[in-house]
Amino acid sequence: MSNHPPRPTWIEVSRGALRNNVARLRAVLGPHTPLMAVVKANAYGHGAVATARTLQEAGAARFGVATLGEAIELRAGGIERPILVLGYTPARQTAEAVQQAVTLTVIDAPTAIEMNRLAGECPARLTVHVKVNTGMNRLGVLPAEAPALLATLRDLPALAVEGIFTHFATSDERDLTYAGLQFERFTALLAVLAAAGLRPPIAHAANSAALLTMAQTHLDLVRSGIALYGLDPDPEQCPLPPGFRPALSWKAVVTQVATLPPGEPISYGREFVVERVTRTAVIPVGYADGFPRRPYTWGSVLIRGQMAPILGRVCMDQTVVDITDIEAASGPIAQGEEVVLIGRQGAACLTAEAISVRVGTNNYDVVSRILARVPRMMVD
Repeated sequence: MSNHPPRPTWIEVSRGALRNNVARLRAVLGPHTPLMAVVKANAYGHGAVATARTLQEAGAARFGVATLGEAIELRAGGIERPILVLGYTPARQTAEAVQQAVTLTVIDAPTAIEMNRLAGECPARLTVHVKVNTGMNRLGVLPAEAPALLATLRDLPALAVEGIFTHFATSDERDLTYAGLQFERFTALLAVLAAAGLRPPIAHAANSAALLTMAQTHLDLVRSGIALYGLDPDPEQCPLPPGFRPALSWKAVVTQVATLPPGEPISYGREFVVERVTRTAVIPVGYADGFPRRPYTWGSVLIRGQMAPILGRVCMDQTVVDITDIEAASGPIAQGEEVVLIGRQGAACLTAEAISVRVGTNNYDVVSRILARVPRMMVD
């Protein structure tokens, strides 16, 4: 991509911040504990391929994604290190996974048996990891049923069982009692499997929060997502240590400025009517970019380091903001002036965490929902 984005709104992703965050995570780990970079959902909105390239250069040993399609996108973008699909993959996609050297997750025997049949027709084996449900109660085989599944997998010659993993439900909370219970269930299972000669060579459990707060969970591999991007696993209960840096900024430019007399409505439905002479600016961002319309909006954006409140409904592609007070303090705003939706502008900063409070969600959702039509630009 050139230095000029193809749209007047764009995402900037800092390579320096990504490298910094990897280094800080590596400093917490033992020298021989590999780091899996989780880059699902377009690398949490940061842009999967370019972000993964930077993380690969920074030392990520493996990558985690949600779907086979995400893995194939990384392969096409030049990512050569092992990739694990963390979610469910239909057996019918087995040949494609083998062809792309992508590792799949197994959660039940029938799917594994069908994968084995299809992989038997391929020139290489299919590498798999087994997902164990220790209390998230979402995806995975129960610990009591896992030994039987591993025994079945041992007898499937076209499958190479490389790993076994679980996922914590509450490792980003101050009270780690339940996370500890999940880990106890997992380690007890690993002991049973080891005694039976069924333990896969790689066991992993730690996500970003557990990596930082539960060193005993590091095992053979750790998986980090949100912390790689410099965002808190939970801003109140599990903030990042000092030194991590947010990698993503979302910017735009002012496209039009207008003056409205009192009594004029703004946007669809005439839900907002100005009560004073109001100076407005249009920004070329809307809900089709992941800028929410309902039930809560961003609230405001930054222009000249000051908050410009959103007026009226957010539209599909455009939003109107109030610049009256900003102009009163610093003079007229012109078409093309910078707008910051996430990030720093002068001394002011609008963080994903602050926005998550405004819209009633979390920082993961804020950045991951930014749609792909907003161009991503890697910056230093």
